[in-house]
Amino acid sequence: MDKDILQSIKARKDAFYASFNVSAEAQKKIDSLFEQIEKLASKCKNVGEFEAEFSKSPLNQKYLDLFTEIATKCTPKAAAPKADTSGVGKMVAEGVAAGAAESAIDQAIDNVVPTRAAVHQKVYDEARKIPGVGGAIDAAEKAGYVGHLAKLFGKKK
Repeated sequence: MDKDILQSIKARKDAFYASFNVSAEAQKKIDSLFEQIEKLASKCKNVGEFEAEFSKSPLNQKYLDLFTEIATKCTPKAAAPKADTSGVGKMVAEGVAAGAAESAIDQAIDNVVPTRAAVHQKVYDEARKIPGVGGAIDAAEKAGYVGHLAKLFGKKK
């Protein structure tokens, strides 16, 4: 595996241990997640490709969720070192931030803007509840189905 990819993964993993007194249970979760991250990384040619794939992957959100979980369950180290603001550390921090922002935007869009199909289904479901309209919809659907069958099995010239 590319050495820069390995450094990127190591920087992410070290962030847990540099900042928190990690319990044995948390360490198992970290190891499990990083096994999955390493599988993803093994398919990448270079660190740029890895960062791009990782930011789109559900593993990015799992990493952020695990970091949040550990931050709330494990005690912080007394003097956590200051984040590296150059090189790989900076690239990892920017990748994590970009991935989190992209995930938040996607989630906000999904929560605020329903899909066209969802809107149509909701309108259809509500219309079917109106007395008389539900029966008319059923009749129209049956007529459409019969018309379709007539076209399929009708006489051909």
